[in-house]
Amino acid sequence: MAETKQKLIASFSKNSVEIVRVHLQTWKAQRYVDIRVWKQARPGDGEAAVQPSYKGLTLNVELLPELRDAIDKALTEIELEDSEEVREDARNG
Repeated sequence: MAETKQKLIASFSKNSVEIVRVHLQTWKAQRYVDIRVWKQARPGDGEAAVQPSYKGLTLNVELLPELRDAIDKALTEIELEDSEEVREDARNG
């Protein structure tokens, strides 16, 4: 059976009950990045304080540059939209 190795890279709160975790993992000699929403465990769910949800994305690490480019484009678009809103507010206000 293939052994999965996992290393936590980053974690941040999404809201009051969910956490986003970024793991690097190796499975069957392939390396992946797993970005997943984890939920606070409910009483009676066992010992784990948080549990992984089905909400997430697992990609081969070779695709990380493409993911980074997509995130950079999204951030640029957000900045453009925000600056347009500021200009619009200045014209109207």
